[in-house]
Amino acid sequence: MRVPTYMKRYLSRIILFMSGYCVVLVGGIVLRDGGAGPEVRVAMALLSAGMICGVFWTIFRLLAECDDEYQRMLWVKQVLLATAATLAISTCWQFLAVFEVLAEGPRWFGVMWLAMFGFASPVVR
Repeated sequence: MRVPTYMKRYLSRIILFMSGYCVVLVGGIVLRDGGAGPEVRVAMALLSAGMICGVFWTIFRLLAECDDEYQRMLWVKQVLLATAATLAISTCWQFLAVFEVLAEGPRWFGVMWLAMFGFASPVVR
């Protein structure tokens, strides 16, 4: 079975950004633990976030480049389900914090969305 061109591009982009994320995150933690100054920590934080934003861009490029309407519909459903699940979880979590059941509200929305994106895949297919 031939892999469509849009999937080849998606895979190369996702590998690039996730590999970059791993390198930047581990490097940033090492630098932080080594006593790096605030400028370096800010740069590493923004680079880490940039890699995750690159993953989001990769997914949305996939939606734009996909030439199979059925596959595009499945990807869109997966994105919508991941977004809805992330919003539902973070809303419940935040209200638990508001009513002092939890010490603080949600963090890591991007990572939460990516996890929900993965869980949504078998649901929409």
